[in-house]
Amino acid sequence: MSEAQLDRSSAPLYVQVREALKQRITEDALPPGAMLPTEEELQSTFGVSRSVVRQALGDLADAGLVERRRGRGSVVSAPGEHRRRLQEAGGLHRQVLDSGHSMATRVLDLQAVTAPVDAQRALDTRDAWQLERVRSVDGEPSVFMRTWVPREVAPRLTADELGGGSLLALLRGLGHAPVGGQRHVQAVPAEADVAQHLGIGAGAPVLLLTGETRDRAGRCLEWFRAWHSPRTVFDVDAVVAPEALPAPGSSPTAGDGSLAEGLSKEERLLALLDQMREVLGDTRPPSR
Repeated sequence: MSEAQLDRSSAPLYVQVREALKQRITEDALPPGAMLPTEEELQSTFGVSRSVVRQALGDLADAGLVERRRGRGSVVSAPGEHRRRLQEAGGLHRQVLDSGHSMATRVLDLQAVTAPVDAQRALDTRDAWQLERVRSVDGEPSVFMRTWVPREVAPRLTADELGGGSLLALLRGLGHAPVGGQRHVQAVPAEADVAQHLGIGAGAPVLLLTGETRDRAGRCLEWFRAWHSPRTVFDVDAVVAPEALPAPGSSPTAGDGSLAEGLSKEERLLALLDQMREVLGDTRPPSR
């Protein structure tokens, strides 16, 4: 696609750039492992700014179509990987569709039960629905989920309501407002039932995602365990933690990146106060 093919009166430019690159990837014009053009080359090709290019590439990375490598550019993701953003509660169906794949949900079981102890702690009730589902990507099992929902949150649930859509969307339709909750990921060997549902061998490593979803008032709407196939890749945005202050009574040196050698006692104290203000977010100038 050239600059002339961008319609500057319709969709945002980054969307048009993203869709053009997505089409090349899904049609194998850019095969797995292929390097994408550099940001400068994409700017020249589409006649857009660097910010537009970066937003388009960011969307493709979020969808799992490309991997962005610092200092090395972007490459097309390997086939068979199912990527999802760990910090997004729900939205798996949308993430899969955005990556150019299809998702289907099959309800295996839905019944009123006494919730297991871990679920009771989170849900603050014993009376729950237990829901078991398999979610497939492009016809291949990707996730086996076992979810517990307080019966007072959803007095009536049917398999038909859950087969083609999202549980969180259904809860929104019942007047609840899910906002998110804690998530934990660990690698575990697949037990026999999990392996059968995912189409893998018993004992094969899988990623177990355990978590809860709460509403704005802090009420728990669901507690779940989701076993992901070995083809799943979780993407997480990380930030660098603030640099730690020297331990009380220690003598910082230039080697630890804090205070320079050769300072007077008064200068060392002022420098330490500056560090404390930076960590605590105090932007007032030091009194020297």
